[in-house]
Amino acid sequence: MSSKESIQKKADRALKHAVRDLIKERRANNDKIIVWKNGQVMRISAKKV
Repeated sequence: MSSKESIQKKADRALKHAVRDLIKERRANNDKIIVWKNGQVMRISAKKV
C-alpha cells in the first residue's frame, strides 16, 4: 500500500472489505442482510447478494 494513497481511497477499501466479510459471515449462518432500497428498509437473504 502506497503511503501517498489518499485517506478516502484507504477508507473505501476498508469499507469494501468489511462488507465482504459481513456477507460471508451472514451466508455461513444463513442470516438476512438489511439494506436500504427504493426508500425502504429491506431484509434479503445473504445468498442473493
